[in-house]
Amino acid sequence: MLVRVFLLSACFLSYVLLTSAREPGELVVPKQRVSLRVSGQAVDHVGAGQVLRVLTVNDTSLWVSRGRPGWVDASSVMPLDEAKEFFEKRVSSNTEPQDFLALGSIMIAIGEHEKGIADLKKALELATDARGYLEPLGFAQLATNDEPSAIETFSKALLNETESVPALMGRGLAYYQVGQLENSRLDLERAIALEPKHAFPRKYLGALLHDMGTLERAEEHLDAAAKIDGYDAFTRKALGRLYYDMGKYSEALREFAIAVKLAPKDVESITGRGVIRHSIGTNLDGAEADFKLAIQLSDDSENPGYLWSNLGQVQMEVGKFADAFNSLTKAIKVDPTFMEARSHRAQLLATQLPNDLKRIEQAKGDVQIVFQSPGPRTFWDYRALAAVNAALGDYERAVKYQGHAEKALRKSGPKRFQAPASQTMSEFLSFIEDHSAAERNH
Repeated sequence: MLVRVFLLSACFLSYVLLTSAREPGELVVPKQRVSLRVSGQAVDHVGAGQVLRVLTVNDTSLWVSRGRPGWVDASSVMPLDEAKEFFEKRVSSNTEPQDFLALGSIMIAIGEHEKGIADLKKALELATDARGYLEPLGFAQLATNDEPSAIETFSKALLNETESVPALMGRGLAYYQVGQLENSRLDLERAIALEPKHAFPRKYLGALLHDMGTLERAEEHLDAAAKIDGYDAFTRKALGRLYYDMGKYSEALREFAIAVKLAPKDVESITGRGVIRHSIGTNLDGAEADFKLAIQLSDDSENPGYLWSNLGQVQMEVGKFADAFNSLTKAIKVDPTFMEARSHRAQLLATQLPNDLKRIEQAKGDVQIVFQSPGPRTFWDYRALAAVNAALGDYERAVKYQGHAEKALRKSGPKRFQAPASQTMSEFLSFIEDHSAAERNH
């Protein structure tokens, strides 16, 4: 799995694409309500305290986005830390709900979630009309991974305002994250019908349709989202995943490269680029560097077993066999249930490392664990099983399992392994023929 299905910087009010002279990547906050403009026309309106990330700059303006990007005057916004102090002073001297709303959004953006949600609830309590106050709370609940509460909050917002696009988008995303795909689809499609030029619902609907296997419709929505908001790293990453599954590797590489440029420390984008580089096979050094960087950036709470496995596979291909063995062993240690790492290690032990009985037995043990595990068998699994049988001298079985490997490869790729797989099959058959000829001559 290359990616999770969402990226939130904090909440919809602060949702943008990436993580004084203002610089790309910097978080800024309007002092008061401002308009985002394109060619002199307002395309979106942003309230005081709504957190935005700078995407690009010119002399006097900043390009920012909440899904409908536009320019804002640089003098009308302030940095996040300054905004926190500004609105803390505001709430200390008055009880205006808008100020608590602004401060709550800022606190969510800086990671003080408990305080942020308390401020957003205070804003809702003080407001005479809940419209416009429930949606920010819902997105804050999403940012704290409390999807059930978010769904409840967005549903209340929709009772007050049946055509609240932020509530539809937020609830659609929350439904997606808890696996209620049909409910998610309905909400996101309603949001698109109401706001067809908004990138937020399109990119998540595109990701959802991809997961549901509707690839052409997924491409339609993701492409539209990219055209609306070209700086959105999630959209680019989702397009990369989609093109990979469609077998469009050059397009996938382009999208992942853009995603990495937009979000240089995003592990999923870096990993995706590494996977595509490995699948294409023309820049294995780059793939190795991507997997090493992704491992380096991975949070300790994440399970990077698949990253170590990917790294080991690339190292095996470039001839770094000792490094490959260590990486694959690390993958198995980190995640003993990730069977692909065992298949790669078995292949390595059976074909590249010194071919002694102890190593062959270790390879045999790996493939036994793989084939005793649940789940469909892959090219890597059958390839390893064939290699182990060949190492044991049983070329009849090796041919049988290499045939299964080629069949799996034709079905799912990567295509560049087809020629080497056919060459391996020819070598196995040659061994059988040579052995038969030797017996006849004897």
